[in-house]
Amino acid sequence: MVGGARRPTAMAGWHPDCYQRAIAYVTDPTGRLLVFEHRDVDAGTQVPGGGIRVGESAEDAVLRELVEESGLDVAVVVRKLGEAWDRSESGTVPAGLEERSQHAFHLRLVDPPQHERWEWEERSGGAVVEQRFAFSWIALDQAERILGPSQAMWIDAVRLSLRHPA
Repeated sequence: MVGGARRPTAMAGWHPDCYQRAIAYVTDPTGRLLVFEHRDVDAGTQVPGGGIRVGESAEDAVLRELVEESGLDVAVVVRKLGEAWDRSESGTVPAGLEERSQHAFHLRLVDPPQHERWEWEERSGGAVVEQRFAFSWIALDQAERILGPSQAMWIDAVRLSLRHPA
């Protein structure tokens, strides 16, 4: 407080109905990035991520999503890269999820990857396969070219995080 008046914060909180997502930029010990493609739909190359559950921290969500989507449970959080807000066109995402906030994290594998490529069936704790993914490791330069804009925008932050680990 200055002179009894409250100073505004630099950034207001996200709208309460804004869909909160955590996305994982997982690197291996050589600095390659983990990416995937959906096996059953054409959704382009992506990094793992998904919704943050009510009462769940963004950091817990990114680790949970990585396990659910890839089967990898050997990654550690290096740092949070930041947050970004965007709005999708109606009809391109499920209704009610058009406005979203992405919490981006750099994670790293402690040991070299077990596989260069693998497929994974996401079940989110159940028996029914929800989605099928094909995973691979690629160079950051390639990732910057093939990821969609809302995910490619974090590649420079990953490069910095690799050069200056926490």
